[in-house]
Amino acid sequence: MSRAARTCQCLLAAALFGVAGVGTGAQIQFNLSQFPEGRLPPGLTSMVTGGGKAGDWKIMDEIVAPILAPVLPGPSTPTAKHSVLAQTSRDAAANHFPLLLCTNETMLDCTVTTRLKIVSGVVAPEAGIVFRAQDQNNYYLLRASAQGNLLWCRVVGGVAYEAQGVGVRIPVPLDTWEELKVECSGNQIRCYWNGQLAIPPARAGAPTNNLAINDSTFAMGKVGFWTAADTVAYFADTRIDYTPRVPLIQTIVAEVMKKNPRLLGLKVYEMKNSPTPVLVADGHELGLGSPGGKPEEDVLRNGAILYLKLKDSVELTLPLRDRNGDIIAALKTTMTTFRGETTDTSVARATLVKNAVEERLNTLQDINE
Repeated sequence: MSRAARTCQCLLAAALFGVAGVGTGAQIQFNLSQFPEGRLPPGLTSMVTGGGKAGDWKIMDEIVAPILAPVLPGPSTPTAKHSVLAQTSRDAAANHFPLLLCTNETMLDCTVTTRLKIVSGVVAPEAGIVFRAQDQNNYYLLRASAQGNLLWCRVVGGVAYEAQGVGVRIPVPLDTWEELKVECSGNQIRCYWNGQLAIPPARAGAPTNNLAINDSTFAMGKVGFWTAADTVAYFADTRIDYTPRVPLIQTIVAEVMKKNPRLLGLKVYEMKNSPTPVLVADGHELGLGSPGGKPEEDVLRNGAILYLKLKDSVELTLPLRDRNGDIIAALKTTMTTFRGETTDTSVARATLVKNAVEERLNTLQDINE
């Protein structure tokens, strides 16, 4: 598995998703059955584009027909209850678009596949996939409408530029499971309906292998789900194959580890969105996203330098500071030791490592971007 894939796997392992390495990328498969019905699992954030309240997203048990029809004649394969992700708010405001983002990972190239059922809707019975989302107001959208069309467009500043999008007429029956898929590779985008390339539409007799939408508005972002106005919709069997974006701090730590053979370990902790420290970078790419402890918290809050002598090594935790001198993270170094090494010598060695990391950092944003 690649370094990027391992990084992503550690970041997401404790969240909603099942994650596995796929070549040089990673894969997320939504596993909703482990969570109680009526709740929204961690790792998904409910937002809204436009006015009104955020949507009512939750897990529901729903009868889902099998994806494939029976190969042999005879009794049909029985349907079964399946955990699905449902948006059930019926806010009828026209400028109201519930959005649910997978906030654990920012993705570069990606392929998103989901089964979709538009259950009901009067104002605008529409639902779809959001991808390369920057926030609730800026993203690409692939949406299906029960009025009989499939559309790709950009949403910028909360405004959907549908007139500049690409759409096709296609039957989208209510209360029926359909498959929606989008592929992003660089600035090329392809959209599929029930396994067939639909956007961009092909001309009769023309090859489809080179067809793609070319758009560079968003180079990376998050993936999510979208509905319009009073639409009630269900999503199931969602899978995301993607190239993770490796945070800058992880790249820096890996490079510093490589240049310092006496370093046995190098970790960075911060507290951006947590009351306790969280591991955001590791020279061995293990345990990312796991919590730190009181020592790391003391360094982050008070700027302390903590020293721990081990059997054949020494561990020091020091504050990382930005260009203004503000503490932005805690750096834990584990180094080989030698006979006669003093505490001052250990601190001096660890400080050289700290300086090498700080040279590449400007602000707290560099820890999280």
